Amino acid sequence: PGDVAVAVSACVALAWACERKLVPAPADVADLMGAFVMVMRAHPRDADVAEAACFMFSAVAKNESPAIRQQVIKSGAPLLVVMVLRHFSDAPGDVHPVLRRAVNAIRLVGLDDSATAGAVRLAGAPDALRRILNRYSDSQTLQKSVTAALQSIEHEGAAAA
Repeated sequence: PGDVAVAVSACVALAWACERKLVPAPADVADLMGAFVMVMRAHPRDADVAEAACFMFSAVAKNESPAIRQQVIKSGAPLLVVMVLRHFSDAPGDVHPVLRRAVNAIRLVGLDDSATAGAVRLAGAPDALRRILNRYSDSQTLQKSVTAALQSIEHEGAAAA
């Protein structure tokens, strides 16, 4: 329990720093994405950790710097976002907050990179997103985000083909 609290706190603190316009150096992004990967591997099924880690991922990944985007893609973190989507799309209980963060993160994973877009598709993101659409048909906000993410993934798949 202690390491979960530390992981969640660290992810949220890093995310808020980035949200407040802190622009990390590309080398720091490599470290941040490494932390994301480490936290998600250690606690893959913990909803609080997944939500906080996806928040941190999104805060870093939305930066437009090509060097930062490249570090995000190289880290392997995009596939862990897909892992979160796949697991929590079927998880029991109220996992709406986790899915909201994960859907936002998947839209920022670097789908403009054809290799990343292909890996995200092959890892099962489209199927997970469709399950979320079916499960949360009453949430207009989540529906809109999921639909946009699915269209981005499918659009990049058509563009790469």
